Amino acid sequence: MFLAGYGAAHPMAAAQGRGALGKFHYNEDGCNGRKKHTFRQASTMFTAEVLIFAPVDRALNYAIPDALQGVVQIGSLVNVIVGRSKKIGLVIALNEKNSTAFSYTLKPILSTVYDIPVTDATLIKLYFWVAKYYLCDLFSVIDAAIPLIVRKNISFKLTAYLQIIPNNGTVIDGKKLPKQYEAWQFLQQNPFIAKNKFLKQFSRSVLEVLLRKNIIYETFQRQERIGYEASNLLKKYNENITLTPEQTQVVASVRRSLQDKVFNVHLLHGVTGSGKTEVYIELIRSVLENGGSILYLLPELALTAQVVEKLRSRFEGLSVLVWHSGLSDGERRDTWQNALNAASTVVVGARSAVFLPLNNLQLIIVDEEHESAYKQNEHPRYHGRDVAIYRAKLHDAVCLLGSATPSIESYFNTEFKNYKLETLTKRIDRRQLPLVHVVDMRYEKSSNIFSRLLVKKMEERLEKGEQIILFLNRRGYATTVLCKCCDFIVICPHCSIPLTYHKTKNSLICHFCTHQEISHFKCPKCGAPAMFYNGVGTQRVEQVVGELFPQARVARIDSDIMVKKHEFIYILSSFREKEIDILLGTQMIAKGLDFPNVTLVGLLNADGSLNQQDFRANERTFQLLVQVAGRAGRGKIPGEVIVQTYIPGNEIIFFSKNADYGEFFTSELKMREMFRYPPYRHIININLSGENPELVKLFSKDFVRKLGELFINESVEIRGPVVSPLEKLQNRYRYSVLIFVQSVSKIAESIRIFHNKLIIPSDIYLTFDIDALDFL
Repeated sequence: MFLAGYGAAHPMAAAQGRGALGKFHYNEDGCNGRKKHTFRQASTMFTAEVLIFAPVDRALNYAIPDALQGVVQIGSLVNVIVGRSKKIGLVIALNEKNSTAFSYTLKPILSTVYDIPVTDATLIKLYFWVAKYYLCDLFSVIDAAIPLIVRKNISFKLTAYLQIIPNNGTVIDGKKLPKQYEAWQFLQQNPFIAKNKFLKQFSRSVLEVLLRKNIIYETFQRQERIGYEASNLLKKYNENITLTPEQTQVVASVRRSLQDKVFNVHLLHGVTGSGKTEVYIELIRSVLENGGSILYLLPELALTAQVVEKLRSRFEGLSVLVWHSGLSDGERRDTWQNALNAASTVVVGARSAVFLPLNNLQLIIVDEEHESAYKQNEHPRYHGRDVAIYRAKLHDAVCLLGSATPSIESYFNTEFKNYKLETLTKRIDRRQLPLVHVVDMRYEKSSNIFSRLLVKKMEERLEKGEQIILFLNRRGYATTVLCKCCDFIVICPHCSIPLTYHKTKNSLICHFCTHQEISHFKCPKCGAPAMFYNGVGTQRVEQVVGELFPQARVARIDSDIMVKKHEFIYILSSFREKEIDILLGTQMIAKGLDFPNVTLVGLLNADGSLNQQDFRANERTFQLLVQVAGRAGRGKIPGEVIVQTYIPGNEIIFFSKNADYGEFFTSELKMREMFRYPPYRHIININLSGENPELVKLFSKDFVRKLGELFINESVEIRGPVVSPLEKLQNRYRYSVLIFVQSVSKIAESIRIFHNKLIIPSDIYLTFDIDALDFL
């Protein structure tokens, strides 16, 4: 069992440092190149290589005391002394103890945090690969992979129960002690009851008397904290599903890979509503019957509840584990323990779930694999999908990627590499894809948020009792606040970006650094009372919908309103139960959700993502429009989609209208090949930032010069330095350098050595983003 061990863990201080790379030398099999052991022999004495949860640049050797020989293993969390401080570390390797190997005395390991390892040798290999490929230090990887809540070793949740002592012989006089007698009678009928339930009917003083008289005694039972366990959160699905011929064919293909027990990647390209989830469920059933475990990754928290509902309904008695940042510390800690202990289980989670320990892992599902949410935007900047693929390789498991709009890279790999393409070309029950109307907003009033056609269609659907989804990927009320007299725009004092007006708080907020200030009545520059709120956010749309359709029940889902735990689950459940007529939201509702009564979807600003300074703008726009449109007509009633745009002739709008992925892929690939963009080359985005703009500029130029000298004989293209699109962020001025390379693995070690030798001014901070998705 996963129990408290020999010592208590201590929280680790946040890592501080100016560089993203640690000067840490290692290979994927372990540190220092010495012989490693993955199991213990009772007759052999060992020392341990320990990676500290602190910004230490290498693994440290420690002696294993006799009392802990056979207890400390690879993957164990241990308490050690570093300098004069007590720290927690992860044992990444064991070495045979040889008195001649060390000319100095090793410090001993003080204790273990738990009595069994919290991770295993395969996962440690994964940590090494992530650190090597994504050019980051191992400390940052294990810090992300083994969260603080696991290292803290918090206590289990215990529930107090009261149990009556049989044949006690005590008699309570009901006339003299009526309350005690009533409680005693109650306990006779409920000989084992939760303490809190007893205290709802009787006072604490009565309880204390009964305990003193030895009529009852108090006992404790451990209560597991499982995500979404409360009965009021999730509702059961009552469905009898028969797979279509296409689904059956896909299941058979993936099963063959599972039976071969060799690493394979399958890409399931299925149109929206084609039943990809049913394919996943059938494959999960096969793996569970074979005694294996499954990791099921999702890009959005909003999708988790729906998937967990379906799995728990289909697999009666299976405790589907949940892992994401929206859970409590206790729920996450218990999920880790249950995953570690279960011989066969299913974990549904966000990208960080890719590091969870699982026994006999046979299948990894990456749903909506195209989503940028799988890319971590903070150190370490890994891509959850790609780490999942590499983990499947380490386990000889199958990785199944699924999407209605696959990423260009993944689809490219089915044609030019060894990914296996599986397709679902039809919706369930041969339901038609929604009819898409493209509205040219140039012919609407400039002040209109809703086109005349969208308003008309909303009226028709509401009269029939059908439901509507409205999509706008901008939160807040207004995107900019400006002065009509002097054209002054209110900018964040810490970032080079306009503040967004949030009407519910009457505040101007920066969505990058969370700076807030009270909304201005007068212009801060000229003093004129002429402030104008420009641009449209979800709060303003919600207000306008309420004015247009006062009888409609409207709910909004975005990151501003999802502050309460499980709030999005309650809203989505209410929407499914038809207690909400119109659901308005950002990208949180753009994919994966299945509501049969939704017959109309409105995309209020289809052009927003096309205006980004990013070669992936076309791809993101196509994916977004097709995914949002796919929420309509998933039931028996045909659906419609209204796409509002100012550029109706754009080919991406045309491809999206027809949900024509093939034509889009062919067109996009031609552009990518012409400019040698991914998937033809990898991009490393190096960001250099500092508080002194001139110093950053000078250092960036010198950095590129030295980088050019490093790769003078290599087929590497270096672009920059250039001012980043977001020039200033959190008071730091930013420059970008892009490296285009055929293979990251071939140059990663050269860049690491280069960075280790580089003399970096104390004010300058470097970040390396491998296979970058965000160039801001």
